[in-house]
Amino acid sequence: MRSRGVAFMLACAALSAAVSAFGATAVLELIPPGLTSPTGYYRWMDSADQLYSPDYRNEYSYDQASVLVDYSDSARTFRGTLTAYNLKPNFTYQLKLVGSPESDCNERIGLAGRWWEQIWMGTYWSSGWNLNNKGSGESPNPNDYDYFYHSSMLEPTSPTGKRYRHTGYLLLDYFITDELGAARVEFEANSSYHVLWKTSQYSPTALNGPAKLAVFDADIGDIGYATDYPLQAVGVYGEWERLPVGGIFLADGAYTAQVILTEESFHASGGTLGGQWAGAVGCVVQFTIGPQFPPGDANRDGIVSILDLLFVRDRLGESPETDDNAEADVNGDGRINVLDLIFVRNNLGMKAE
Repeated sequence: MRSRGVAFMLACAALSAAVSAFGATAVLELIPPGLTSPTGYYRWMDSADQLYSPDYRNEYSYDQASVLVDYSDSARTFRGTLTAYNLKPNFTYQLKLVGSPESDCNERIGLAGRWWEQIWMGTYWSSGWNLNNKGSGESPNPNDYDYFYHSSMLEPTSPTGKRYRHTGYLLLDYFITDELGAARVEFEANSSYHVLWKTSQYSPTALNGPAKLAVFDADIGDIGYATDYPLQAVGVYGEWERLPVGGIFLADGAYTAQVILTEESFHASGGTLGGQWAGAVGCVVQFTIGPQFPPGDANRDGIVSILDLLFVRDRLGESPETDDNAEADVNGDGRINVLDLIFVRNNLGMKAE
């Protein structure tokens, strides 16, 4: 068994190293277990359905975990690195991006992912349900048509004036922690998953996400255990929601949403302590998806060239606040002058991501 002191120091070092690599960092904290499944309750078994000890079940809380997400706040895709310590050991988590019904980006998230639907009950919103008819994987799918149809239905007594309320969310990645509940995951929102399965439950097809394998040997004295269990090998994969896996991206625009970790319950494998997709930790993030232009690309064609020098030259001395002159102020000092020409010259040849 690895020394806990050494392992702790390694995990802390990994957390420190994760900060600021992409430009923005979010600290994920304890969230209600009902996100995004209002009836969710915690799972107290690991990925192999091995029961955690009574002491661990009574004492563990997600406010004891340390989870950072380092992410790009402006890029062509939502991408970054998640680094975690002291989540549940040998445990499977979903990584999600979750909108809110009131936000401008909610529909864009749902059209890349899934929909949680609620109906106005006269004095309150129902707990809700997933829209589960994903069709053939093409967009718009049957769930999207239901969303468009229901979201147009009026209800004067509801707070929004609508009969239905929808939350868009995207299950974009997944992982298994080690014996310390630690993980480091490089992610990119380029896939849309429905739910996770163990390879022992169903065999993945070529349409599904990659199988991720964990091998572990939980014993008495390990974090979370009071039983010596046999060596286990567990494979986990994502069932597709939209196709193709690796080819589903968020639409361009500004996003204010939550990054959350959801426990994977494997449809309550293991019995009453198997859980029901409880929310674990989360945090609000803000980012923009769209074309990325290299510094000095004044005409926004994706490359810094003589054309950018001409673009700036033709606007020398003009105000950056008129017409398209703002793009000519490439160094951002509020003026269009020879310093902008020098800035472009120094970046000649640079290309967009």
